[in-house]
Amino acid sequence: MNQKSHKSALLSMKANGLWNGSFNGRESTLQQLSPYVGKLKSGTVAALIEHFTKPKQWVCDPFSGSGAVPLQALLLGRKAAANDLSIYAYCLTRGKLQAPPDYNSAVKRLEKMTAYVNKNFESYDLRRTDLWVRQFFHPRTLKETLAAFDYCVAKRDWFLASCLCGILHHQRPGFLSYPASHMVPYLRINLFPREQYAEMYSYRSVVDRLRKKIERAYKRTQIKKVWSSADYEIRRSNAQTLNFSDESMDFILTSPPYYGALDYARDNRLRLWFLGEKDWQKLDRRLTARQAIYEKQMEKCLKEIYRVLKRKHFCVLIVGEFNRNGKTRDTAAVLSALASRVTEGRFVTDCIVQDEIPDVRRSRRGTKTTRTEKFLVLYKRS
Repeated sequence: MNQKSHKSALLSMKANGLWNGSFNGRESTLQQLSPYVGKLKSGTVAALIEHFTKPKQWVCDPFSGSGAVPLQALLLGRKAAANDLSIYAYCLTRGKLQAPPDYNSAVKRLEKMTAYVNKNFESYDLRRTDLWVRQFFHPRTLKETLAAFDYCVAKRDWFLASCLCGILHHQRPGFLSYPASHMVPYLRINLFPREQYAEMYSYRSVVDRLRKKIERAYKRTQIKKVWSSADYEIRRSNAQTLNFSDESMDFILTSPPYYGALDYARDNRLRLWFLGEKDWQKLDRRLTARQAIYEKQMEKCLKEIYRVLKRKHFCVLIVGEFNRNGKTRDTAAVLSALASRVTEGRFVTDCIVQDEIPDVRRSRRGTKTTRTEKFLVLYKRS
């Protein structure tokens, strides 16, 4: 396709509503295992994969985040390659791709975990748990949660671990914590005083809530087969050093960290802690989202993306236009220039398509940091 037809195709997708509105009632419920700040909409992902690829081709996401791209690729009959530095992103991506084929199979795995939790939870000494973590939970709930995560990590059961992350904190009864925010972990004890809302501070059974979470996960699974290692590759590393072969990917679709706009480690610090990343600030210092190091690190990422992409194939980067302190940073323009410069003009911009982000799609309503999303389509010359 030529440059004009790609731009017109994307504008047509947008005009026809292929990614407008909420997809919560239309997508596979595996896409909803656990929240993720800034995650891609499955409708956008599906439309782009179907436009740029054919069945059985490899779709790669170097910043896999919530795992939306690799899961959607597999559901559409493609092969998936995913990478992320965060253990939470790695867990969530593997959890979706390694989900049991049906609800009954998932319950059998839950029963094994239940036996471990019931046998071992009382042995946990909460004095060894960080104080800030203890403040979120009833003591028995916390012991059960610690045992459940230990089981999942030891067994590498990323599906159950993802489900646990999905019910870790909220103010609703189906979640494990004291009243807290769902997306970003902070307690709401002023809004829900303990003396007035005693039931919100009582013991909550981990197993009972996890079973209900699994029921929700299999409401619309769309799993037609159990995917094997031949269908996907998942790596945990910095996108500056992708562990994929040269020119092995047919299409790259990813949303790199927005230019200093999101705090991925801080916002997921409680989930990271239970998955073994006790110092979220250490991870934050390594993430590309940090404004001070963004362009320097994205140069390396773009070189790697160029290396693993096949010749005459396309990469789509979905990025936000960053606004702060009255200044606007056009991330798409920045990355377009970087891609050309680091490859000596061989990674060229095919087109850029702009899409406004409605407030209903924001994890933080009313924010002015990122109002516009742009689709940067890059082409690798022969």
